[in-house]
Amino acid sequence: AAKEGITAEWWTYPQAPPDLVGQVRQICQTWMAGKGLPEMSFTLGGLDQLNDPHIRCLIAVGADGKVHGITSWMPVYASGRPVGWTLDLMRRNTEPGAFRGVMEFLIATAALTFGQEGAHFVSLSGAPLARLDRGERPSAPQRLLDMIATIIEPVYGFQSLLQFKAKFQPVYQPLYLAYPD
Repeated sequence: AAKEGITAEWWTYPQAPPDLVGQVRQICQTWMAGKGLPEMSFTLGGLDQLNDPHIRCLIAVGADGKVHGITSWMPVYASGRPVGWTLDLMRRNTEPGAFRGVMEFLIATAALTFGQEGAHFVSLSGAPLARLDRGERPSAPQRLLDMIATIIEPVYGFQSLLQFKAKFQPVYQPLYLAYPD
C-alpha cells in the first residue's frame, strides 16, 4: 500500500469529507448492483449503519484522493467503554487500477491500531450460513441451512467470506441467534 501511495484514514462517516463519502457511496452502489439481490442488512452492515458516530470507518485513499476500499468497525462495550471492535462493512473499489490487497491492508491496519489503543480483541464478525467442516454429521436443520447456503453462495459469497477471513488465523467462536418465542 505504501509503495503505491495508499494510506489508511480513520473517519466517522458523518464527519468524513463529502468527496470521500461520495466515493464510498458509489463503491457500495456498484457492489450492490453486481449482486442482483437486495442487501441483507440484518447480517452485514450497509451505508445506513455508518451514520452512527460511534462506528469507526477506515478508508484506503490513494495519493490522488481515490478511495480504494472501506471497512467499518463497531465498538463492543463492557462497563460502558469500548473493549473491542467488530468488523461490519467491507467494500472495495473494483475499478481498473484499484489496489487489490485493500481489504487485507485495512483489516491489518485496524487490528494494529486497536491493539495500540488497548483493545482486548478484534472480531472479524461472522460469515452467515457458512461454517467450518469439523467432521461432524450435521443435523437436519443444519443440512437445510447448508443447502440454502450453497444455492445463494454465488450471489452473497458467505463461504468465500469465511475463507477470506481464515487468512487472518482467527479464533473461531460459535454465534447463536436467540429470540423470544
